Amino acid sequence: MKDGFASSRSDVLTPTFYIYAGQKTEEEAEELLAEIGLLPDVQQWAGQAYVINPLDMEGYQAEDAEAFIKLLAKAPVKNVKVIALDEGATFANNYLAKKSYPIAGMMLYGGDVEADSASTTPVPVYLSNAGEAVTDFYISANAAEEQLKEDDLAIYQNQDNEFQQVVVNAEEETVQEAYANAWEHVFSKNYRMHNELTEFYMADVSKYTEPYPFVGVPDFEELGITYNQMIAEPVNGEGAYTWYEYIPEATMGQDENTVPLIVTLHGFANDPRLQGDASGLTELAAEENLIVVSPEWQDKEVNFDGVEGLGEEGVLNLVEDLKEKYPQIDPSRIYLTGLSAGGSKATLMGVKYPGVFAAVAAVSAPGVDKQELTAIAETYAGPEVPYLYICGDHDNFQMIPVDGSGQFGTLGIFQNDPNVDMFPFIQAYQKINKLEAAPQYDMSLNEFYGVALDNQEWTTLGEKQMLTGTLSNANGVVMKLAAVKDLAHWNYKPEAAFIWDFFQDYQRNTENGELIINSPEE
Repeated sequence: MKDGFASSRSDVLTPTFYIYAGQKTEEEAEELLAEIGLLPDVQQWAGQAYVINPLDMEGYQAEDAEAFIKLLAKAPVKNVKVIALDEGATFANNYLAKKSYPIAGMMLYGGDVEADSASTTPVPVYLSNAGEAVTDFYISANAAEEQLKEDDLAIYQNQDNEFQQVVVNAEEETVQEAYANAWEHVFSKNYRMHNELTEFYMADVSKYTEPYPFVGVPDFEELGITYNQMIAEPVNGEGAYTWYEYIPEATMGQDENTVPLIVTLHGFANDPRLQGDASGLTELAAEENLIVVSPEWQDKEVNFDGVEGLGEEGVLNLVEDLKEKYPQIDPSRIYLTGLSAGGSKATLMGVKYPGVFAAVAAVSAPGVDKQELTAIAETYAGPEVPYLYICGDHDNFQMIPVDGSGQFGTLGIFQNDPNVDMFPFIQAYQKINKLEAAPQYDMSLNEFYGVALDNQEWTTLGEKQMLTGTLSNANGVVMKLAAVKDLAHWNYKPEAAFIWDFFQDYQRNTENGELIINSPEE
């Protein structure tokens, strides 16, 4: 159902529906899709829908649940949705629910559950025409409590995780009405991905069987975010380039030169919309009144849409255009961040254009640009550039520990790919920020980064443990390094607030380019 449609959002949000409704012919399957009424959402989000027949003509059994997992293993697990009707719902209750760790949401219409059946795997679910035993089954699995009633719906929610919810309609409704309610209350709220021991797009669903974390889908209207898709637009009066703007509605009422701008660069060949949908920066923008912009910066040959990429000069020109378009932007508080290859490029651009960006943050950045950066650092005479580097210890590129001793990730990448090593980033930024540059790493000083850090401590980031530390010159903190336990190579939403906490200590003097440190650490 995907062909011919393009979503306005990144493909990580694209839903794939697996529908269990008994044995169907192809014609009956088409009629069922129309009856459910999901095709508009499939079209809008460029999704897919599969009607799954039983392996055994007599009905669904345990083997069908195993087949479901094998089916997911054939493609990246992103936003998996299950719709199960009547006998399909009974199958989902008795078998599929216990293998729901990669499932982002379920709609169950009718169906029963075996007596004394239980599951400890949480899964968001909408229940229609279901009995009390089925309701109790999912309430228990989600460790949920009744929170509120909305119209005819009873909503049960886990106190610690809003996505562990059970939405129950005890009134009679059609399948189409049930789907509309399921989309509004369950399906549209979240996706689910594995980013703990390996990247979600590399996870083997038959191997990584712990419940995948829930990730919320930003609702721009609810957040008060104006979402501008700038497709094939000129920059500096020329060309046709693509970028995405996330503008808090409150920003439009602010005075000139008062609103920070964060430019975020996506990873290699990624969709730039990922940075708005999956990084946490959009929610941060709404909370902190920031403008966030994600440009397509990579060359046409490697970027997501095959459009002209902005490159470094184009990004700088875009910043100038944005300042004119949104006079609310404070030119002294323009920041640059990026994921993976985008983090490497941000690391480089922060030093090449220190008068533009007040601070830089790199997330899971391999050392792609280390040679050019190192060369610049050798003779650098410009102002300081505050630098935050954050990486997970399960990153498949194994940037940390910096000595290549990591036990996680993809075996051999560190040793075989000369672009992985990021320790030259640390050395270069030490020189740039008038710090004593480490001639080599010493893992006795820090188990991840191999340099002695001030204020070194274990803390938490979201639900994960994180080791942080800083480096300061005579003027204050100019570098921060962070290592996150059980985090792989991808966006992790709590990083956004962590990055902003670092950024907001710094401004750039727009007259002479000198760094202004607002609240240096003692």
